[in-house]
Amino acid sequence: MLTCIQFGLNTSDMAATLRFYSDAFGFQNAGGQGIWGETIKIQGLSPDSRAMMWWMVGAQPFFQFEIFEHTKPTQRPRPEGWQPCDHGWVRFGITVPDYDRALAGIAAFDIALTGQGTGPDGQRRCAFYDPFIGAMVEVREAKGSSGPTVLYGAASVSDLEAARHYYGELIGLELGQLEELHEPGDEVLWGLAGAERDGFVVRSGDVKLEILRYDAPQGRPRPADHRASDQCFFNAAFGSRVLADVAETIDRLQAAGVEQMNIFRTPELLATYVNQPERETEFSFIPRELDAILGFEPLTPFFG
Repeated sequence: MLTCIQFGLNTSDMAATLRFYSDAFGFQNAGGQGIWGETIKIQGLSPDSRAMMWWMVGAQPFFQFEIFEHTKPTQRPRPEGWQPCDHGWVRFGITVPDYDRALAGIAAFDIALTGQGTGPDGQRRCAFYDPFIGAMVEVREAKGSSGPTVLYGAASVSDLEAARHYYGELIGLELGQLEELHEPGDEVLWGLAGAERDGFVVRSGDVKLEILRYDAPQGRPRPADHRASDQCFFNAAFGSRVLADVAETIDRLQAAGVEQMNIFRTPELLATYVNQPERETEFSFIPRELDAILGFEPLTPFFG
């Protein structure tokens, strides 16, 4: 069975993102790499492209943020007028044990909250637009937890039935009700008060995915010239410790005619990106013995 193991994030300022998610929320340094040549082709970019790639981890096992800052091609910012109902990955949610630290950390970066309130569990929550990644972030208080965790990622799509088929039938994940994560009134937190939406939740290990179709306001499609290096919450990755789980999923996707699949294969690893609009996903076989090398374990704190 595959589980969600990573969110791919394209930042306009790597150092700012690392400091922000470390200082404000407590995510830890898990190392980094330069990426270019044959490896970067998995993103659908030419081998003369280049980027810095960095990992951060929280309290949950086998999950990471994979953060990119591309310098060739130069990163393009979010399209003017972008809203969190536009198609693609638009939002993710985290939990923190020290909510006051999170609020102070957000304020220290002069980032304004788009909304705040209290959840049905009585614990505080807020949301803001991350200016470095170009995505909405929800922060939920989790008193007594051992550290920050990633709770969910949200994607806006135009065709819910096609999305249900993709996540449920082709990837083989369990689907649930949209209200597992949010009620309609929660849309006010990220600036979409009164939004009309439908959707479902994908259950995938510790991290859930919220797949939505916005009818009002209607989401805009991804720009036709979108590149994997553009500023955005780029994709969600699914992985397994079992090679056959990933290989069989890739076979199903290819048999179904899923386009824009770029496969990376070595004796130790198997991974593929799907860069098709509204299907921005990744699939990886990760042997446990490579966790430290591939950024799933914390390293020394940042020098700052």
